[in-house]
Amino acid sequence: MAEEIDDNEFYRENFSADSDWEVFNAQLGEILQKWNVNMPDAVRCFKQGELYRCKWRVERELLDTLKNGIEVEFHQAILDDVAKGEHEEQEGNCMQRTHLHEDLMSMANTFGPPLRRTSSDLHTLARIYGLRRFILMHPVNAKSNFMKSTSEFNFFLSAAAVVAAEVGSVVPIFVQIYDPNWNFYTGVAMAPALRTNFRLIGLDQAPTECRYLMGLLTLFKEKIPNNYSSSSAQPAKVSVCTTYALDTMRIRLPMYVPFDHGLSSEDIFVEGVDSIHLDLQQFYALPHGYTPESCTEMFVVYTWPELSEHVAFDSEQRSDFIPSKAPLGKIYLSVEASSYLSCCLKDYKSVANITRSLVSYVGRNFSGISSGAETTNPLDQLTEHQLGSKRIGGRSNYELPTQSTLTKRLPGPMTESELSELLAYLFPDMHPEMALFPYNKQSFKDKFDPMRIKSAVPDSLVCRLSCLLTTCHAHLGSLEGMAQLWAAFTRQLRLLWDNSLAIPGISGGFPDTRTCLLHQKLQMLNICVERRVQRESVSKRKQQEQKKANISEDDNDDDDDDCDDDDGEFFDCDDVNSGSSSPVKAVLSFKPEGRLRQLGLNERLLDEPEEFLYIPQTQEPVPKTEDQLQDDAEAMLKLGPGSGLTTEMMCTSLLSDMEAFKAANPRGIMEDFIRWYSPKDWEEIQDENGEIHHQLSVRMTTEGNTWQMVWQQAKPVPIARQKRLFDDTHEALKVLHYLETRKMNEIYELTIIPTLHTAILKLIDIFSIAHVEDLFSTQVEQLLGDLCRLSRSNSDTAHSVNYQNLLDDLSELERRFYQFKCFERLSGYPRRSSREQVKQQFKEILKNDNSCTILNKKLAAAGDVIGSGGSLYDILNPKLEQDMSERLISKDYVIRLDGDTKTNEKGINYLGPQFLRAIVTGEKLRLCGAFTESTTFV
Repeated sequence: MAEEIDDNEFYRENFSADSDWEVFNAQLGEILQKWNVNMPDAVRCFKQGELYRCKWRVERELLDTLKNGIEVEFHQAILDDVAKGEHEEQEGNCMQRTHLHEDLMSMANTFGPPLRRTSSDLHTLARIYGLRRFILMHPVNAKSNFMKSTSEFNFFLSAAAVVAAEVGSVVPIFVQIYDPNWNFYTGVAMAPALRTNFRLIGLDQAPTECRYLMGLLTLFKEKIPNNYSSSSAQPAKVSVCTTYALDTMRIRLPMYVPFDHGLSSEDIFVEGVDSIHLDLQQFYALPHGYTPESCTEMFVVYTWPELSEHVAFDSEQRSDFIPSKAPLGKIYLSVEASSYLSCCLKDYKSVANITRSLVSYVGRNFSGISSGAETTNPLDQLTEHQLGSKRIGGRSNYELPTQSTLTKRLPGPMTESELSELLAYLFPDMHPEMALFPYNKQSFKDKFDPMRIKSAVPDSLVCRLSCLLTTCHAHLGSLEGMAQLWAAFTRQLRLLWDNSLAIPGISGGFPDTRTCLLHQKLQMLNICVERRVQRESVSKRKQQEQKKANISEDDNDDDDDDCDDDDGEFFDCDDVNSGSSSPVKAVLSFKPEGRLRQLGLNERLLDEPEEFLYIPQTQEPVPKTEDQLQDDAEAMLKLGPGSGLTTEMMCTSLLSDMEAFKAANPRGIMEDFIRWYSPKDWEEIQDENGEIHHQLSVRMTTEGNTWQMVWQQAKPVPIARQKRLFDDTHEALKVLHYLETRKMNEIYELTIIPTLHTAILKLIDIFSIAHVEDLFSTQVEQLLGDLCRLSRSNSDTAHSVNYQNLLDDLSELERRFYQFKCFERLSGYPRRSSREQVKQQFKEILKNDNSCTILNKKLAAAGDVIGSGGSLYDILNPKLEQDMSERLISKDYVIRLDGDTKTNEKGINYLGPQFLRAIVTGEKLRLCGAFTESTTFV
């Protein structure tokens, strides 16, 4: 009897479940459909060199079906639109021909620059095959988990072919294999009845015959399908490019650091390298020069754009591809130059993240206001001030007893003498024995356009201080040196305030909100000094007049009770022409006070036609900086429109003017005040009888009007006895405290815009001396425009990115200038070429991605100067002919063969493109093939 079999002991595999390959295909198909990889409505040809200049859009998706994950990338060139007629001309009548076939056969982008651009700009596959669209698959961590086995290659290739056929994709799909640094790819592209296979091969020691055109043609014909052999024996098209390396050009532009104390490198001699100096018309407290490793690599590229395979011969014994026979020659310049100016600015950017306070670097009491035994009575500092009395050459020669304490007891890397030298640059009037760079007062009126960059006047105190802080951070003690200089600067400001001396190098007038905040703060301090001096001079003059009056009264033995009543009166604001009577008597007697002049010739009071209307003496407007105006606006928004405090903040100045008006016009009414203060609110109307009358506007007569409320509160008080609207002492101490309590990142924010502004001005000065300002005018204007937008931007989050972009552009501009100096030396200036010839060719370098044409035989036939071999070609060609084999670094061969695109209406017999690129570097060889086969009968 047979034993019963238990089926549960057997393993059952579910063959209906989806495999990894099927899951991967499904996900890949969804991605391709989302990316719209079908054939476009019209396919246009490339323009000359367009592929290497255009921008690229890259889309990425992640597939997690496998262990390590696969990333899929879609690379697409962003091409300029062309007219519809151009599409139709290039489209032909072959239905099988796609953009892939156009790209492989296009001669416009066969060869690009000899050096690769960054991967984000141009991918290797686009450079090799000239593709405008392609898809790339690779492992997520390609550097550590790259594909190594043939089974993995076939897994993804088969999936790509199947999915492309299912979704109708005409975009080639590549798989990255082996180590990513090797740049090996295999791929496939599907089209109606056609399949194109992409393969790359690399040989470290290639056979000799495969390193020349004859052997490559033989290899190419062995790889093409048999259909081409049985066809009409159409010759292949060949393009050849040879690249030669010239000697690396190095020019020594030594480092210069202002107030370097031995840091500059003018005395360093580098053998075999020419040293030149950058001249300036004006002194700037920023470094300049280039690092010793700065250089410009130069490559000469000769090209044969399109030849028939039977025209040229190239083998180990003889070659037609030599420079003297080339129809087209170009020179490429790749510059690697690091400027001390750009490095200094980039180092200074790191201060934006330092939140340490100034006290942590220089200690407490660095301002010197409480320094032990030397501390003076605070009341003396508030009431007694020493005005400089000596003036030499129109400038103040300050002799202050506390001058020697400016640089003492300030911890930091700089000595007292070194710090004094920097202060003499900032305050030349304070240090006449050391001052070398006095301020040009005329520059504060003519050169600065405040409507553009929110900075300060060039070479003003703000710009000098900002540049010195940047230089100190880079070369004179890092953060400690920067903090030491800022502390000495604030101490100098406090000394000027204590002695009622104006700050030099600052524009006059009220704080200009079109300039940077640091400039506004210093303007505010100058306003405080000006008001203080004015107030004290008036007080001193009144005391002298009072003494004379007392002497006269003693001589005449005449007692005056009014004078006795005025003894002991103190008021916040002095009046130059005010009377001496007490405020109570002035109100009771209706005696007018504080009159300035009549309002017109016939303007009289409405209620007293016999009395004229007088303009009162009013207090000057209250100056405010940008941050104070912003604080006031925020406070009003928080309090709301109906708040009494809001009304008080808005009407403080109005109340003062009303009180002064009532004192000057005791019998005046509110309508009289409006006639002078706001004439637009004194409206003219016509009644029914045609008579003209005047009345207050609607906003002045509305119930609860603020103007009426303030008018009722106002008392007839002249400005001589009013409370000051602007307390200069309080505001000055606020400015000093603001500057003395800044953190390092706040100092950076105050000074970065003037620093960048001065850096651009310094470059303009250098370009002007070198007579190349016209070459870089576009880049300079772009920098100034970007800085203008950055200086007026209120977005703190975007500042860091914008600063970095601006620094990168400025660094690129400096690299371009170094490139020009190298190209100038290469061109044999001034012996073998003129400056205009050099500049004309360098303009082409700036325009054409670091290259310029030195030979063009097509233009030579038309009589063009460049085509006939310009001066640069005459200089370079003898060098290449002497050691041609040693300077040759690569040969690039491209062989193309295309089927007939007009075989019949449907184009069924179209054979497709055949493409082979061979890159020969010494004994190494890389073959990049794209061979198309028919799938009609497969």
